[in-house]
Amino acid sequence: MKRPLINTLKGVSILAIAGFLSKILAALYRFPYQNLVGDQGFYAFQQVYPFYSIITTLSLVALPNFLSSLVHSSDTPEEDTRQFFQLTFIFSIVACLILTLSSQPIARLMGQEKLAGPLVMAILPLLLVPFLSLYRGQLQAQNQMSKTALSQVIEQVVRVCLIIVAAILFTRLTNNIYTISFLAMLGSFIGGGMALVYLIFTTPFKMNALFSNFFTISSKRNVLKKFGIPSLVFTFFMVYMLLLQMIDVFFVKNALLNMTQGITSNQAEVLKGIYDRGQPFLQLGLVITTSILTDALPKLTKRGVVSNQIWQAVTYLSITITTGLFLLLPSMNDVLFKSHEYSFSLQLFILQIPLISMIQLHHHALFLAHKNKQSGLFLISGLCLKLILVYPLTSSFGLIGASLSSLISLLFVYLLYMIYSKKMPNALLNTRFWLAIIAMSFVILIGTHFFLVDNRLLQLIKIGLLTMISAAVFFKVSKFKLKTLLT
Repeated sequence: MKRPLINTLKGVSILAIAGFLSKILAALYRFPYQNLVGDQGFYAFQQVYPFYSIITTLSLVALPNFLSSLVHSSDTPEEDTRQFFQLTFIFSIVACLILTLSSQPIARLMGQEKLAGPLVMAILPLLLVPFLSLYRGQLQAQNQMSKTALSQVIEQVVRVCLIIVAAILFTRLTNNIYTISFLAMLGSFIGGGMALVYLIFTTPFKMNALFSNFFTISSKRNVLKKFGIPSLVFTFFMVYMLLLQMIDVFFVKNALLNMTQGITSNQAEVLKGIYDRGQPFLQLGLVITTSILTDALPKLTKRGVVSNQIWQAVTYLSITITTGLFLLLPSMNDVLFKSHEYSFSLQLFILQIPLISMIQLHHHALFLAHKNKQSGLFLISGLCLKLILVYPLTSSFGLIGASLSSLISLLFVYLLYMIYSKKMPNALLNTRFWLAIIAMSFVILIGTHFFLVDNRLLQLIKIGLLTMISAAVFFKVSKFKLKTLLT
């Protein structure tokens, strides 16, 4: 299947809006959650979160997109849909069973056996994957994006509300961070369940026929063949950042325990929780560029190539957002997490934003050129480098080393893409852009160091005002018009 996902670009604006709202919610709830449960409680949640998030990505984007394109290109759409559902059903049951039985060993590899319970609950949404993927894929095939989008928002809203309720319970009923992590992950499962209930009641679809001829093997092989390299690489890229997080889950705490100065297990968990603060900052930085990309790419892709407009827009936006976040992050760390500790390691962590944004763009360009194997190899190379670097760098330099391991790995992937495609970031030669960055930075530094306030609410207001003023200065000096770049 040469172009298995192109048809899903229709109606992407609706999904982009839903995705934007969901990503905002996914980033913002972490701030009150950490304030309620502390750094160690945040650690207990973040250690199992990548498992849940990978599962959600499958049911939200990867598998529905594949089913949608499968239905469009198939001569026997009903038969292929049935085989798709049966394959995902078998996969989800087997994977859920294996991971559940392996939860204790996996938790030990993470460095904390008490994570086994939360891990089981994080894995449980696997059972929803075949059903959510089926409904969302069918709706996308019919170009009914609004129901898919609304199910996504319902899932996220219910999930976030129940996670916050679990965190509040921590302050009232128990001091066991692993119980709260378990309840938070239960909230995630219930959120997915509520999305499925909505889809069942609003989408006329007969499920009975999907279970007929369940053990026919040959037709299932045909569906697997149709999945192909393009869909595999697409799915791989969708979960790529989560796989980097997964590597951190297994190595960062264990590496911290082996630092030369020696720290206890509890101290290592607190440090890992502090390191995990970087994730919501990273998501907030990426939510703008990725959402704009999702909406703009179908419009700006011409004759199978990505236009220069989108290259410029992504370059300018990602660097500008990263610069602002980098300078404001110590203040944001104080306001949002009541701590100034390890701000530099978090600043290094968010430098991933422009790299991820540019990698996403290169990946899309190679997808359009049907060069998916090369893209897959570049991404795998980055994961391998992360695996090699994370333990020695973390054990030698602590959280700074952990941040550097991701940063170096992504830089390596970006360089591979850039060398292969021979696409240089010429937008960075724009002198006016750098003058605008300097002016914006000057405003932020002046505001941060000379207008001091103690109250957290006033500090938050100050950060908001600085963000708006510095953004206005940037666009004034640069003379860039975002609407012009993206139309």
